[in-house]
Amino acid sequence: MTTRHYTGFWTKDAITTALCTFALAVFISACSDSDSTDTQSDEAAAPPAPQAATEVDQAIGTVLENLNEQLEKTSGQVQEAVAPHAEEIQARTKVEVEKLFQWEYKVVDIPAAATASQMESDLTKLGADGWECASIIPVPNGFRVSCKRKPPSALAYLKYIPGL
Repeated sequence: MTTRHYTGFWTKDAITTALCTFALAVFISACSDSDSTDTQSDEAAAPPAPQAATEVDQAIGTVLENLNEQLEKTSGQVQEAVAPHAEEIQARTKVEVEKLFQWEYKVVDIPAAATASQMESDLTKLGADGWECASIIPVPNGFRVSCKRKPPSALAYLKYIPGL
């Protein structure tokens, strides 16, 4: 049994790159043709044939149609691969979206006998785990530190996906 993986973002990037490369090649080719005619005398230079422009337009149209067909085919494959897992995906997505609007809290007591470097070390450890200190309150035997953080969520990585 073959396992399919969602590759829509990479396919989208590949299509965009291919299209941009093709357009750049056509542009460079047009510039090269115009550069060679610029070196000749104005009398000898002939305007480009309209037929050549039509052929380029047709070629671009064909490439766009092929890219669109491949994109639709890939989209269909993704939908087909995801369909059996739709309920599980929806449930997990709901949990991940809810995490975006929640906070976790942690309260830590630091003894009064702690030196500044010990307190700094403790706070640095909390920061390394993603905790942000919201308040420090003096208590009879030291300090009470209240911290908060967003729960870890897979959706936090969406910002690294191009185009989203």
